[in-house]
Amino acid sequence: MRLKTAAAGSAVGAGLLLGPSLVVARLLHHTGFNPERDHRPNPLDLQATAIAPGLVTLRDISGAPAIPPAAAGHYLLCGARGWGHAGPVLESNGVVTVREFRTGGGDLRPGDHVRLDAFAFEGDPLGAHGLRFDEVRFSSPLGEFPAWHVAGESDTWAILTHGKGANRREGLRLMPTLAEHGIHSLAITYRNDEGCPPAPGGAYSYGRDEWEELEGAVRFALDRGARRIVLAGYSMGGAITLAFMGRSSLAVHASALILDAPMIDLVRTVAHGARKSGIPVRILPLSNRVAARRYGFDWRDFDHFETACCLDVPVLLFHGDADRTIPVETSDAFAIARPDIVRYVRIPGADHVRAWNHDPEAYRHAVGEFLAEHLGR
Repeated sequence: MRLKTAAAGSAVGAGLLLGPSLVVARLLHHTGFNPERDHRPNPLDLQATAIAPGLVTLRDISGAPAIPPAAAGHYLLCGARGWGHAGPVLESNGVVTVREFRTGGGDLRPGDHVRLDAFAFEGDPLGAHGLRFDEVRFSSPLGEFPAWHVAGESDTWAILTHGKGANRREGLRLMPTLAEHGIHSLAITYRNDEGCPPAPGGAYSYGRDEWEELEGAVRFALDRGARRIVLAGYSMGGAITLAFMGRSSLAVHASALILDAPMIDLVRTVAHGARKSGIPVRILPLSNRVAARRYGFDWRDFDHFETACCLDVPVLLFHGDADRTIPVETSDAFAIARPDIVRYVRIPGADHVRAWNHDPEAYRHAVGEFLAEHLGR
C-alpha cells in the first residue's frame, strides 16, 4: 500500500512539473535558439532630458532598460536622430543620471529617446577609428559570408567572432589595439546573421555548427599569407571559437585565443538565466529534457568545457563578475583548470561582455601585453 501511495505521489509530482516544464522549454527555445527575436531593433529605452557641452542627463523610461542610465563605463548613446559617446557617470540620484558626453553625429536633442550601446562605436572600422578596411567574403558549406578586413603589417591575423544577436560592430572595441600591433583584423559573420545564409534548422547551435564559418574565415586568412592566427570570441562567439578548436583540422594554425565572457557550458548558462529570471531551478532537469526532445538537439553539443581544458595555446580571458547572461563561474572554473595557459582578467561589477566598457585603457593594456608576450611585435 505504501509503495502504491509513493508511486502515486511521484506521478502527481511529475505531472505538476510537466506543465511548467513545457512552458520553460518553449521559453528557452524562443529566447535562446530563435534568431528572429534578435533581429528586432533595440528599443530606445532611455530619455536624454538635457544635453550640455560635455554632459548628458539620462532617465529610464521603460522600467527595465537593457543598459541602465547609471551603468558604469563607456558606451555609445544612440537616438533616432543622432548619436554620441557617453562616458563615466558623474552624478545619479536614482531618477536621473548625469554622464560625461561627447557628440558624435546627427542631431541629438534634449527630450529624444535614446539607448546605451555596449559596442561603444558606430558604423564600421573607418567611421569608428579611421581604419581603412575592405568588405570581403569568405566561404563555408552554407555559402558566402561578409567580413570586414583591416589590413595589418605583419603575417598575423586576428579573426573576431561576435556573440549571439550581435554583429561585427562588437569587435570595433578591439580593432585599434590589433592595429597598433600590426595585426590584420577580420570581423566575421556567421549563419543566421542578418543578410547571411540561415542555418538549415533556422536555429542557433552555440558553436556546434557555426564553427564552419570560422573555419572558412581561417582558410581565407591562410590563403592570403597568414602565418599565425589569433581567435577572438565574444559570448557565443567564444563557444564558436572553442567548437572550432575542438573540431576543425585548421585549429593547428591558432596561436592564441582572446575570449570575452565566453559561453562555455549552455546548461549552466540556462540555469544562471533561470535564477536571474525567478524560474525555479528544480524545473530545469525536466524542461531541458523536454526542450532537447521537442526541438531535436543534444545538450552535450553545447558543452565546450572539456575542449577549453584541452587547449594548448595561450588564452586571454575576460569576464565580469556581475554578468547576468553567462555565469562568471564557468570562466572561473576554466581559469582554475588551466592556469598554465590562461591569463584571467576578472572584472568586478562588469555585466555581460563589458570588460572594455568598464576600463578601455586597462583592456587595451591587457590585450597589448598578451599579444607582445606571446606573438611579439
